[in-house]
Amino acid sequence: MCLAYGARAATKDLDGLFRPARQVRAAASRVALRHRLPDGWLNDAVKGFLSDRGSFSTWLALPNLTVFLAHPAYLLAMKCLSARIGAEFHDLDDIRYLLRYLNVTSAAEAHRLLAEYYPLERFPQKTLYLLEELLPAQ
Repeated sequence: MCLAYGARAATKDLDGLFRPARQVRAAASRVALRHRLPDGWLNDAVKGFLSDRGSFSTWLALPNLTVFLAHPAYLLAMKCLSARIGAEFHDLDDIRYLLRYLNVTSAAEAHRLLAEYYPLERFPQKTLYLLEELLPAQ
């Protein structure tokens, strides 16, 4: 099973949760060698940001592989939870894109959406301030 979190066209890796991890990592290493991909092109660091309230759709189902995609609102919540701000990161661009895609028009609406997946207290204060800067208060 492979649970795909998401990948932007310019990304250098694919984030996901995969099982059985050892076998998937071994297969990913073979793919990396064959296609000259960097080590870590398949990354499971997202597992620290998964919520038991997350929502997914099946993107691909094969006999030995199922790929699920996180719903956009859940992606926004995960991206806000892990938000890295800085020129070398794309989190701010991703958050802006997801807010537009989801037609979120206020910080209060964004907070309600995030709270569907995680307690608001879990979000870094910098992320909540960022949402208030990007969106009107009401």
